[in-house]
Amino acid sequence: MKKFLPFIAFLLILIGCSDDSPEGIQSFEITDKSVDFSAEAQRKEIQITTNLSEWGTYIDGAGEAWCSVSPVVNGTKRALIIQVEENKEWDVRSTTIQVKGAGITHSIKISQLGVKPTILVSPDKFTPGFIGQEIELKITANVSFDLIDSLDWVNPAPMLRSVEMSTTTAKYVVSRNASKESRTGIIYIRNKENKASAQVSITQAGEGDYQPSVESGIKDDIKLVVASAEASSFQSGSGLDKSIDNDKSTIYHSNWTNTASNYFPITLTYNLREVSDLDYLIYYPRTSGSNGHFKEVEIQVRKNGQNTFEKLLDYDFKGSGSATRIGFDQPVKGIASIRFIVKSGAGDGQGFAACAEMEFYRKNPDNFDPSVLFTDASCSELRAGITESDIEAVSNPFFKNMAYYMLKGSYPREFRIQQYKAYPHPNTLAASNKTNPYSLLDNPTGISVAAYDTLIVCVGETNNQSLSLKVQNLNKPGGDGYNDGSSSYPLVKGINKIVPTNRGLIYVMYHTNEYKTASPITIHFASGKVNGYFDVKKHTATQWNTLLNNAVDDYFDVLGEYAHLTFPVYQFKNNTPDGKALIDVYDEITRLEQEFMGLDKYDRMNPNRMYLHVIYTSYMYATNNRTAYNNTTLGELTNAAKVRSSSVWGPAHEIGHVNQTRPGLKWHGMTEVSNNIYSLYIQTSFGNTSRLQGENLSGDGYTNRYEKAMSNMIVKKIAHARESDVFCKLVPFWQLQLYLSNVLGKTDFYKDVHEAIRTTSNQSTDGLSQLEFTKICCDVAKLDLTDFFMKWGLLSAVDYTFDDYGEKRFLITETQAQQTIDAIKAKNYPKPAHAVEYITDLSVPVYKMNASIQKGNVARSGQQLSFTNWKNVVAFEVYNDTELVFISPSTSFTSKSSFNQVYAVAANGTKVKVDL
Repeated sequence: MKKFLPFIAFLLILIGCSDDSPEGIQSFEITDKSVDFSAEAQRKEIQITTNLSEWGTYIDGAGEAWCSVSPVVNGTKRALIIQVEENKEWDVRSTTIQVKGAGITHSIKISQLGVKPTILVSPDKFTPGFIGQEIELKITANVSFDLIDSLDWVNPAPMLRSVEMSTTTAKYVVSRNASKESRTGIIYIRNKENKASAQVSITQAGEGDYQPSVESGIKDDIKLVVASAEASSFQSGSGLDKSIDNDKSTIYHSNWTNTASNYFPITLTYNLREVSDLDYLIYYPRTSGSNGHFKEVEIQVRKNGQNTFEKLLDYDFKGSGSATRIGFDQPVKGIASIRFIVKSGAGDGQGFAACAEMEFYRKNPDNFDPSVLFTDASCSELRAGITESDIEAVSNPFFKNMAYYMLKGSYPREFRIQQYKAYPHPNTLAASNKTNPYSLLDNPTGISVAAYDTLIVCVGETNNQSLSLKVQNLNKPGGDGYNDGSSSYPLVKGINKIVPTNRGLIYVMYHTNEYKTASPITIHFASGKVNGYFDVKKHTATQWNTLLNNAVDDYFDVLGEYAHLTFPVYQFKNNTPDGKALIDVYDEITRLEQEFMGLDKYDRMNPNRMYLHVIYTSYMYATNNRTAYNNTTLGELTNAAKVRSSSVWGPAHEIGHVNQTRPGLKWHGMTEVSNNIYSLYIQTSFGNTSRLQGENLSGDGYTNRYEKAMSNMIVKKIAHARESDVFCKLVPFWQLQLYLSNVLGKTDFYKDVHEAIRTTSNQSTDGLSQLEFTKICCDVAKLDLTDFFMKWGLLSAVDYTFDDYGEKRFLITETQAQQTIDAIKAKNYPKPAHAVEYITDLSVPVYKMNASIQKGNVARSGQQLSFTNWKNVVAFEVYNDTELVFISPSTSFTSKSSFNQVYAVAANGTKVKVDL
């Protein structure tokens, strides 16, 4: 039974060490999985490849009495010394050493001979790939032995005999298996007197379909050790040491107080432990939140023997949330310190500076040169004339395996090798369109990778464009995997070796302001598993089931022209017989909202898609770059017919949040209002009844939301900002669409309103934003709508503090309101010919006809009224003497107050008294 010691009792190794990964991920590898000892006291050294500053070991409780382990740290060398005491017992004894680091545990089996005649061999099994490889056995014995080889496809080295009490190494070469079937064989190790024996099993895969070689043979780059780090500004507990602790969950952050005029620039200095050449550096921004992402930075270096820093280059990180690698055409020689002068960063006020990790590297000069086999750095095509003999001569097992399949024409190119187009960074268009930013993940790869599996990515010519990839695992129970389940890594031209810290689907992020002219980049995912995706531009509806059934990940990407879905595979399988029909619906929602906003008319359509993904927390929400939907909603949202009808509101609402034009149509109090202008437009464009018209409010004592809004806001003459029901606040905004677009035919009304908001300077307060909106509407409609806006409280003075995702004061003074009214009237626009404040979805035809009222019958029961055979009535005003107490656009309703008079109102505002 194992004795598990608490971690504090582990042998802890705290070291500054070189990082063997070119992408700066945590690496921790031990080649030896078993070590055998002879019976006498002995010590052996086990090599460790790691960039971790902390790793620990412990020994199985039974082995602590006779086995010990200690670290070796010598320059860049990392190893374990394992020592055993003499074994005077008859039988072999065994224990296990476990080595832990970065959440990875390696087990090393320790076996020691006793007095009994025994042969130990390690490893005792091999699983070479079909292309063949060299294998090596380590044989420890206390008797002489023979190697008995009976396999014609395993070629041994010359026969070796052991010297008693020693370890012998024997090498074999496993030939290529040209068969499609796997094959198995055994190598026997026997003592002539049959006193002891051992065996090694070899199971070799058949040629079959391409599988990446388990062994990459790619050597890692060398991470430079930082001895100390200092910042000119830092928040207590978030000093610059947090950016060199090999933990991306901790961050450096500049001082939270950033109002002083001399806050920027912020100086960050990293002092190397040893003078070294520098080939590249990697900046990892914080992954949770964007506050402090670097923007403009000057990078300086101090060389060995110098006291001053010299400028190396300027770099604009553009506030990106992706890991960024900065390389140099030639190594920068003899570096002692690197300094970043951060001139600007993301965040409120002047902004901040933050960093999860900063890493510095020298390239490994001994890496494989792919040009011996391939035409370019993407390794996507073999050089002309390459033969099987040429491939056999290559020592690198990974590229040897890949090249063979290419030569045979059976390499799976779809999804593994693709050209990725450039997109604008969504923040750029968000700023000019005054919306939230759209997706960052417009380039899905269709590749899935497991956590800590080596990922080999070959990148073609980049033309010095910045690239990165994101590994996203949305499987975050109780949470949102977009950030917490994800990691990002920079990509550069050539071979990129990455060991992701999480499993998931992979996305290429290729963003540039020159996206219209930037060349596509060929990227080859030579490892990882093909998951595939469905893209309406590449695939037909008939391919849907095949692609979906071939998925190996739990999630699947579906791409339209305007929208992109990442939902669980099982939800698609259960609810989506036609993926094209589904993505067409989401494309239409996204396109229609953009057109409604005038993005099409004014050549502002977003090249980035709208991203929708699953979550396992909350219900639905929208935020930067995405909208998110609880898995429990996807039974509806993966059904095209339901999305077009009963379930359209949810996605239209969340997509509407991203599209809200701010602050001109999203001032305080409008967060859950103006996005629903778009929801209503989508709902009714799809042929469904407007929510304002059709939602039953009988539980509140109202026929529908129009009735509640009119009776609450117009009757009580309250300021729009003081209304608590967001759907009541929505009514006047939808009425503008019904009247100006549907009745008067000014179909570009909201398009032009949005453009005016985009091209008008933002107002300094929320109240002024509301007033500016009323002026813009009048200018676009060429109508004096002041009566309409006054009735709905949008031109009322108000001083009110309320919560709209945070408490804030909303202020419009009497003077400001009157100045706005005067400014509108000074334009001498005509007043509308109708009572716009009473229009509803159902009364649009009545407004178009503009006919006189025709009386019918009325029945009264207490405060309930029912009208029959009345025509051309748009609303009923209910009075108690001369006091207006209730308004309803319906023909059957119950007044909230006692009354003795009722008037029917025509579209043009004329009134006819009802005989009660």
